[in-house]
Amino acid sequence: MSKRKLVFLLLACLTVLITVLFQIEWSNLGYRIHQHQTAQQPDVLNGIDALSCIRKDVVKTADTYDPKAVDISELATHLPLVMIDTSEEIPGVPYIDSKKHTSYTVASTGEEYLTANLRIIDQPNTYHTPEDEPDVSSYIKIRVRGNTSRWFDKQSFAIKTVDAGGDYLDIPVMGMEENHDWALHGPFLDKTLMRNYMAMNIAGSLMSYAPDVRFCEVIVNGEYRGVYVMMETVGRGKGRIDIQKPNKVRNVTGYIIGLENDADDPYTAMNNYSKYTSILRKTSYFDIVYPGETNLTPELKDYIERDVSMFEKALYSYDYDSYRYGFPANVDVDEFVDYFILMEVFLQRDTGNLSTYFYKDVNGLFKPCVWDFNNDLDNIAQDTQDDFHIRQFVTVQAPWFLMMLKEESYIDRIIRRYRELRLTTLSEDYLNTYIDDTVAYLDTAVDRNYAVWGYSFDNANLDWRNKLAPDERNPGSYEAAVQQMKDTLFDRLDWLDENIEVLRQYGHESAVKKYNH
Repeated sequence: MSKRKLVFLLLACLTVLITVLFQIEWSNLGYRIHQHQTAQQPDVLNGIDALSCIRKDVVKTADTYDPKAVDISELATHLPLVMIDTSEEIPGVPYIDSKKHTSYTVASTGEEYLTANLRIIDQPNTYHTPEDEPDVSSYIKIRVRGNTSRWFDKQSFAIKTVDAGGDYLDIPVMGMEENHDWALHGPFLDKTLMRNYMAMNIAGSLMSYAPDVRFCEVIVNGEYRGVYVMMETVGRGKGRIDIQKPNKVRNVTGYIIGLENDADDPYTAMNNYSKYTSILRKTSYFDIVYPGETNLTPELKDYIERDVSMFEKALYSYDYDSYRYGFPANVDVDEFVDYFILMEVFLQRDTGNLSTYFYKDVNGLFKPCVWDFNNDLDNIAQDTQDDFHIRQFVTVQAPWFLMMLKEESYIDRIIRRYRELRLTTLSEDYLNTYIDDTVAYLDTAVDRNYAVWGYSFDNANLDWRNKLAPDERNPGSYEAAVQQMKDTLFDRLDWLDENIEVLRQYGHESAVKKYNH
């Protein structure tokens, strides 16, 4: 074979290889495991009475949580089963202290987290009982998690898997990539049980990253706690956000920041441009999520603050639309387009105040990351008369987005992308089927959940923190809750269909004149 033919052959092989790799890379974008579509279905329980564990006499008279309503010795479920054993009450429970401030209980050691034991039973092609051999067994550190949700009767938990010495131990959980940081979300105000599950999965099918989620049932110290959602937290790691680790020689790092209400730790709370110029709400801070406190040196914190501030100064200046300094040169515009649409569709009223995360790699672009849809689709407890009631858009006044919307090309892309998604992922047929299929997947797990939490369908059994206001907003059954969520979602999409073009007013010359050169 001549050298020329050999060169041509090698080039042809290289071309094929590059093409295949390119296709593999792009085929993985937006890939998402939707548990209700791929996991074992309720029919694995054929021949098993999955409701025999429910004690109807207890359910009938319960006006508060009563674990005796589900006899775990007879429990059989097609969902993964999570069992947690502790030596004392799990810390992090809120209370009003002597100064009338909200405080949180701590472990007997005085620490924020309690060391406990975790077991997870998650075998394919079979049902699960508490007597089965666990697939995962680990020490954990655990506390109650959430903001307003900490007051709910059904607690959610922050969990960190550790070894016997207390050091973080990365483990795979329910088919999700191994890590040590997890959120065990207990839907309570969300009577459908699925807001976080559905919205996270839809976001994950569109964006570079959204936390992975899995339904499960939970037992704590031998007491049945109901249906939960095990969630990845917003953080760096394999299968999570892909950014560089800190380089303490060059003092640069990939980073994740989140908007918080009164940042707990002054060491990680940022003093960046949008904070010291009062662009953020008075009580809001950007908090550094990654690097964590143990790896966050003063030099790295300064690097992050300067990097964010440099972007914000350009964004909130006459340079907001310039080629070199404008936001399109500093953010992944496609990611911000999809994020904006998702926030509007799901009515994420916290956008720009809470549950708002951004991340950036070294020399990379800013990207947003979704988090916490529990209060979405009109599931916010206290419906305050905020800016939303005037504008009917939830994101247009949010920090950063307010200035991005002054760029007409950004608005054009939002509108075009929204119209595209309404034919696919955000079509009524797709969403209606998604919800119905999720309901069918949960099946008897819903009955077991509401055997212990069903009292919450009666407003008289709840204090003001555990229900929507006014009382008539609260659904009276699981079926009513699902229908209420559907109605809100499809009404919202109808409204956006008619009004998405209204966004153009925010980029009109009359609205941006004072910012123009």
